[in-house]
Amino acid sequence: MAACALAAQTREAEYLEEAKRWTRDELDTFSHALGALILEMETQPFTDVLGRHYMDFAISHESQQWNGEFHTPKEICELMAGLIAGDTPLSEDGPITLCEPACGAGAMILAYAHNLKPMHRQRLRVTAIDISKVACDMCFINTTLWGIPAEIVHGNTISMKCFAVWENIHWITRGYLHLLAPTSIAVDGNATDGIPDCSPISQDAVQISQSFLTAVASKQGQPPPPKTIAKIQASIQQQEFDFI
Repeated sequence: MAACALAAQTREAEYLEEAKRWTRDELDTFSHALGALILEMETQPFTDVLGRHYMDFAISHESQQWNGEFHTPKEICELMAGLIAGDTPLSEDGPITLCEPACGAGAMILAYAHNLKPMHRQRLRVTAIDISKVACDMCFINTTLWGIPAEIVHGNTISMKCFAVWENIHWITRGYLHLLAPTSIAVDGNATDGIPDCSPISQDAVQISQSFLTAVASKQGQPPPPKTIAKIQASIQQQEFDFI
């Protein structure tokens, strides 16, 4: 429900269907929990707080609920991200693409984004895949709240059987986000990248965004298109080649 709530009205049908299972008091508890999570995340930038809590919960319950999942510790994520970010030359324009074939809650993605300069982070485009639907939703939450454009695929990386894909708001709006707000403003006389200002939004921009988001909503949770699967396969093959 948190993932749906952060999807800019593009996962409303999924949200309403899930909400039927819970009482009003339970829904209120969920909203308070999301608020508490966000407050905790703000004190630990680009840290997978959600995955850590999930692991604490999973390990404390029966093993069949855990399913052998293991979320990589922050220190290891930072080490690997630093090695990748430091060794990979980045162009000065165009997207910076990243494929995470076993994303979990997105800890590796957050660590990599944290290692990028802000000017490069804005150009990051992430394709993440995991066999666990819960992990996909956690990754959706983490990438959305930390402003990382991502498409999250529910699927099996080994067999390449993919069941559904969701795009977060940052992925959706890249390329025409300027219609809603600039990405560079002056703060105390200094230009600051990545912080939108509060300039009035034109009626035309609102109409364009609403129309586009409606179209996106019809594709959320549907099987990924062949080009997405082909992109994942190509990335995994490259990763295997680099490893060898």
